[in-house]
Amino acid sequence: MQRFLFPLLPLIVVLLFYQNALHRRRAANPGDRLLPAAHEIWDAAKLSCTENEFTDEVPLKEDILASLKLFGMGYGAAVACALIAGLLVGYFKWVNSMFDPWLRAASYLPPMSLLALVFLGLGIGAEAKAFIIFLAVAIPLTRSTVLNVQNINQHQIWNALTLDPSPAEMVWLIVRRNIEPKFIDDARLLLGTAWVYLISAELIASDAGLGYRINVASRNMNVAQILFYVTVIGLLAFAMDRSLVCFNSWKNRWAVNP
Repeated sequence: MQRFLFPLLPLIVVLLFYQNALHRRRAANPGDRLLPAAHEIWDAAKLSCTENEFTDEVPLKEDILASLKLFGMGYGAAVACALIAGLLVGYFKWVNSMFDPWLRAASYLPPMSLLALVFLGLGIGAEAKAFIIFLAVAIPLTRSTVLNVQNINQHQIWNALTLDPSPAEMVWLIVRRNIEPKFIDDARLLLGTAWVYLISAELIASDAGLGYRINVASRNMNVAQILFYVTVIGLLAFAMDRSLVCFNSWKNRWAVNP
């Protein structure tokens, strides 16, 4: 019971403070739009789920699909590249000596500072936005993977070497299997970072997506729609996080606590 009740307490406190602030602002100015009431957020949600009379498209559906497409391109490519690069740099000493210094240097460079260069080089299309997400996730995830590989118990490596595996078998079957639970956890932690850079890219140059819709709503001072879309983003991110937790529990039952 406590597991479900206690997380609700902070939410209840925030809602009480919000309701109190809303009441004070509406008492001073009945037309205030900065803090929308619950029914106004509900109206914004219904409007976002209503088909456009000219295009027959549901705005919320189209925005979610557009954002998830970009997210999948950038985040998926980053996870795949980070796994392969992290295994190679972490296990092979000559690869580590060649690429690890550059990897460390790149990790200190904020991807947002490269936003203008990415847009200049790749344009303002989906590829540029996906590449920003890729940079934000791939570099820190690769570094953490390298550290996980280097922290593997050496006795496990020696025991595996007695079976005379090929280098590819050693890296993919032994090393990858050992770091997989921690790798998935690290990928989970970077979900929030990926969403931050996705929304930032869509705010700057986009004609569809959740960030684009928030930008339009901000120009129109439609705070109710902004809060609704922020809630949608939070629910999507939470669903992704829980999916990775379930996948890790199923795939790596030997390492994940019940």
